[in-house]
Amino acid sequence: MLRPAAYEIRGTFVARPASDLILVSHDAVAGLGMAPMELMAVAAEPRLLERVELRPGDRVRLAVRPRDDRLLLVRIEKLPPPTR
Repeated sequence: MLRPAAYEIRGTFVARPASDLILVSHDAVAGLGMAPMELMAVAAEPRLLERVELRPGDRVRLAVRPRDDRLLLVRIEKLPPPTR
């Protein structure tokens, strides 16, 4: 178990406006009391983001921790496209 708690978020990668920031459109996150949102900023170590080749529209699963007034990325994984 991760301490302090980390919260899982599933959503769609939108953009990386800076080396240490991503924007994600996400599903509801009950643990954080968040409804689905069209845009959420997540701060990240650039090395975590460089491991995953993200393109706008990619589905992702993130683990984040709240710190002060922002969310910090703990882990990110690109999900396979949905099967039809």
